[in-house]
Amino acid sequence: MNFNNPFKVMKSLMLVLIISLSVNSSAQNSNNEEKILYLGYGSNMSEEYMKKYAPSLEYVMNVQLPNYEIQFRKYSTNMKGGLSSIIEKPGGMVYAVLYWISKKEMEALDILEDVPLGIYKRETFQVLGEDGKWYAADLYRVTNPKGPYTPSKQYLDIMIAGAKEHKINADWIKRLEKARAKLD
Repeated sequence: MNFNNPFKVMKSLMLVLIISLSVNSSAQNSNNEEKILYLGYGSNMSEEYMKKYAPSLEYVMNVQLPNYEIQFRKYSTNMKGGLSSIIEKPGGMVYAVLYWISKKEMEALDILEDVPLGIYKRETFQVLGEDGKWYAADLYRVTNPKGPYTPSKQYLDIMIAGAKEHKINADWIKRLEKARAKLD
């Protein structure tokens, strides 16, 4: 943790507090805790990565978000490259994962994703499930897209791991792997 930046220290401490409160209360209220459907399309496709921030995470199914595409429109100095966001594109398709996450953990993710700072926004989109039904799911996207940037190697590695874990569209995985190979 960078202790030279008091805002980042406070943000990290708030996130730890919210998650610990959520974990402690979820043990007591597991049957009646409100949950939110969440769409993971970037690094958040990886359950291993997501469970660090949302221990209540439950995989539901793979989904698609038509008429959008993933672009790397936010630069991360920590990951040394671009992070993904969804951008409107007629005929485009985003392959993603649908999860249940507790409402308290979604509020913690809002802090992690810098929603209070206006860097990302959480929005609800209609997504098509692999069962052929439509679902309303929350997702994060960059508020003011810049770039596009060259993707972060570390970020792409997490994204590919999540796509493989859930057996997302094989062509999409190949496309991600090809983009990652170009960075070596």
